[in-house]
Amino acid sequence: MKRYLFLLLFSFGILSCTNVQRSPSSEMYDADRANRVQEIDLELSKYWNNDWRTSQQAFQTMREATNQTLFDGSALRDPKVRQQVEKLMGERQFHVNQLSSKLQLRDWSGLGPWFEATFRPRLFDKEEVMEVKNLADFKLGTKRNPFPLEHRFYNSYSLRFANLLPAESEAPFAGDKEDRRQKYLKAQLECNNDIIYDDGFLFFTSERHSRVYEFNWYFNKVNGQKVRVKFTPAVSHCQFKFYDPEISSTWTHGFELTDIGDASPEWIKLTNQVDICARPEGNFGNTPTSFFWQQDFNFTTCPQSFEKMVNLRDPYVSMNRKVMSLTGSGLKRKDFNDKNPMAELDFSKAPKFDVIWVSSLNFSADFYGMIMARALRYHAERGTQVRILVPEVTMTKKDKHILEWLQVGVPNIKVQYYKYRLSEKHDGGWLDKFHRVNHTKLIIGYSAKDPSANFLITGGRNIRDSYIFSDTPFYKAYKYLKNYGEGEEAYIYYNDFEIELRGYQFVKSVTSQMLAFWMRDPETQRFRSTNLNVPKLADADQVRRLTSLPTLYPLVRHIMSLPYFDGYQLERFYINMIDSAQSELLLTTPYFRPSVAISAALDRAVQRGVKVKVMTRIHLAGDGTPQIAEDVNKQGVNRHLSNVDIYEWTDEKSILHAKLLVIDRKLSFVSSVNLNRRSFIHDTESGALILHEKTAKELRTEILNFLRQGRKITNQERISWINGTLIDWADSYF
Repeated sequence: MKRYLFLLLFSFGILSCTNVQRSPSSEMYDADRANRVQEIDLELSKYWNNDWRTSQQAFQTMREATNQTLFDGSALRDPKVRQQVEKLMGERQFHVNQLSSKLQLRDWSGLGPWFEATFRPRLFDKEEVMEVKNLADFKLGTKRNPFPLEHRFYNSYSLRFANLLPAESEAPFAGDKEDRRQKYLKAQLECNNDIIYDDGFLFFTSERHSRVYEFNWYFNKVNGQKVRVKFTPAVSHCQFKFYDPEISSTWTHGFELTDIGDASPEWIKLTNQVDICARPEGNFGNTPTSFFWQQDFNFTTCPQSFEKMVNLRDPYVSMNRKVMSLTGSGLKRKDFNDKNPMAELDFSKAPKFDVIWVSSLNFSADFYGMIMARALRYHAERGTQVRILVPEVTMTKKDKHILEWLQVGVPNIKVQYYKYRLSEKHDGGWLDKFHRVNHTKLIIGYSAKDPSANFLITGGRNIRDSYIFSDTPFYKAYKYLKNYGEGEEAYIYYNDFEIELRGYQFVKSVTSQMLAFWMRDPETQRFRSTNLNVPKLADADQVRRLTSLPTLYPLVRHIMSLPYFDGYQLERFYINMIDSAQSELLLTTPYFRPSVAISAALDRAVQRGVKVKVMTRIHLAGDGTPQIAEDVNKQGVNRHLSNVDIYEWTDEKSILHAKLLVIDRKLSFVSSVNLNRRSFIHDTESGALILHEKTAKELRTEILNFLRQGRKITNQERISWINGTLIDWADSYF
């Protein structure tokens, strides 16, 4: 308890400070201040609280602190650490105050950032891997895109060349394992400026700088060789060549490498973007409108508008809009009904994208996955930078083969298999390596030259057939696809919901946000927020002007959550959002076991007279999760049954999977977030927060339709003693 009080008192003492003794020694430009604040935030993130139990106590008992990031009390017991944090917080407050003194709300439209800056410092350390698995893919003279080098972004960037050629009779390294250990390819990397590499053997190595690096390139899986190089900033172009000395005496295979800044100037702009958000303070009252304007979270974009929202409730409409957004032409209904993975895709009207982002819990080897892969490959072949983020634990061998095919000859498609690694902060245990996953569901297309092409699709659907087909697919004719119909994998239909949002500025800000996450530190998971919130007192006229904006056009913000890094901001976000409700709160979630602090917020809402209705699912058969998941939901139902109207999805042939929340018929949140511990403590999540009555009305209708298809739960659900004990013991995992 002392640790908890120390942590809170320290947070309040520092964060309420407005007069700082120390100030920078020289005059700074506003963009420099924004850069410095972001540097400070990255440094402070080392000391953010990662003890979710402490956060639970804080979020329950001190609601006024829920906008603030809490610090690790055990770390701050060290006087040197405490002094360093105080110094950084003081400097941060000084710069924010200086920025605030220049902000005039009357000159800010209420849309977009107050101003944009460019983030200049280098980030973290990063190693990328260039793999060679098939000689035919790298024959000299074969047209292929260059590998994009990202060496100018990072404090230390290295590229590892992985020789993973197969041990087939017609391939290099044929023979037994010992014979293959001695065989190698002759390789050469030549760049237009200095490469940095280790030269020598074992303990007698030294760092060398040269424009040409030649080496014997052994089969990695047998020899264990690790070839890594670094690049000086002036490197913009390289050529990597190799040959088998037992077959040839000259270069036969290879590929090019190029600075990503040359390949995609827009990538540079997006990954360096800093949006300085105006955060109006004043008499907004305690309403959903106030919550939208006054929230103070990192990793939440500035208020924007969107030009169009498309309801993707219908699975065919959802799939068709994805195909249309990527290709410019629709998907034939017959091809969808027939589940034809090789359906003709018409790219004659396809837009030109700078960046395409895809993140999902699944990227499956089935109709959905193949259609997406084929569309993505088309754009990658034409130079688009494509980034795909999926968890490693959910990807089967067939799934990975689809993504491997997708990358052949187009290294500007990069796939990141999200995997949690234990850090020195002990923010997790060995089980979390398998339990924590990427749960964001986003498909984004960004084009600077064609603003009308920009789109963002988000919601609950993953890239898997079970989210679009109610009947089980058979793929006997396609051996590389999963044959669900013959029991290769469990299958049940997920009744789900998504939306598509169009609007250049909003899509740009979210793309920048997700690329910042892509560039996170692989060891600590730290990553840069792309927004900086600057408070400014709004007078009565400004409050009226801002609160009236949603009557003119929809307002939207996007939140990104990595809970064990960002101080569990998503939980605070939900608490504040629920606390803003005054009359009605409707939500759908397949998994319902709110954290203690969120449950307390729901209780407060009911006490204020808010009518709360929840649609969830108890019987989760076919979900691929253990039987205990049903008792997990029962525990959440029983906790709130006395004061919340809870409805059960009763369709035996489907699982409700939509994640929708509508408050007071004004504020909507469409997201990947389940209302259980896992979403707020373990998994990456994201969502779109929309302030607009017309949109809220449409989404409220969707929730009411879900409710009409369920039954109201009136009696406590029985939980087995064994499961109840296990759930309480492993509280944070459910």
